[in-house]
Amino acid sequence: MTQPVRVRPLEPGDVDACRRLLARLPDWFGIEETNREYIAGLDHRPSAVALAENDAVGGFVSIEQHGPGSAEIHVVAVDPDRHRRGAGTALVAWTEQWCRNEGVRWLHVKTRGPSTPDAGYERTRLFYLARGFEPLFETLELWGPQDAALILVKRID
Repeated sequence: MTQPVRVRPLEPGDVDACRRLLARLPDWFGIEETNREYIAGLDHRPSAVALAENDAVGGFVSIEQHGPGSAEIHVVAVDPDRHRRGAGTALVAWTEQWCRNEGVRWLHVKTRGPSTPDAGYERTRLFYLARGFEPLFETLELWGPQDAALILVKRID
């Protein structure tokens, strides 16, 4: 039986593990400049880590608050060895609780849209849909015509 995933707020000592994790996910996080921005944001954005059985960082999430009532999952990454084992779900649940605590009513996330098909991102979209997110709109202007951006939203009650 799989043990529940433990999630806790990110600590400064977790940052290197988060950096290494992004490097293990080149199909999702293959732009070095963007990865540096994600890691730099960990020092000032609300963030959490999912811990594997050995207390190693098995995933992380970082939140960007856009205003008093809305926030974005700025980045979420899960070790490929931890996919489909609850880490992503636990990180989204932590994010939703953070939103409730802060009075945030709307949570959104950007991912690659279906207009530029990709099997990996299809799984990502299904993941968010299964957690109650709904498509708001898709655009070819944000990331360019080769990478449609889909914005998904969820009301936090």
